[in-house]
Amino acid sequence: MLAAGVMATGLVGMIQVVVSGSEMLDVARKQTLATNIIHTQIDLYRAAIPSDWSTVATGTTTITLSSTTFSAVTSGFTCSRVVSNVSTDGTLKKVAYTVTWTGVTGRSYTRTGVTYVSKYGLNVSQQRT
Repeated sequence: MLAAGVMATGLVGMIQVVVSGSEMLDVARKQTLATNIIHTQIDLYRAAIPSDWSTVATGTTTITLSSTTFSAVTSGFTCSRVVSNVSTDGTLKKVAYTVTWTGVTGRSYTRTGVTYVSKYGLNVSQQRT
């Protein structure tokens, strides 16, 4: 009876380890996917900057991910872009992308990537968690 109790306790502990490990793998996979979404959106934005810099608008935009090549794996992800002026003359803009998703435990996660674009061709990017 004592051996069965010890064995049951050990099995419950092993099940908890497997559940925790699978949750961590899910978070890591989705963080990588969110990073890929951000980098893709930054590259698409840089490629689409018009030659007429005055048409580059500031503000918040929701990005529809279903139209991207990631659509099969991005269900449950939302992405938004915020463009703001950095310089007073409007020649440098900060573009921030935020990707949000809900993990298997119901917890909400967010990844943010920032790039700076200039009227004169300067491009820099960074990522924050």
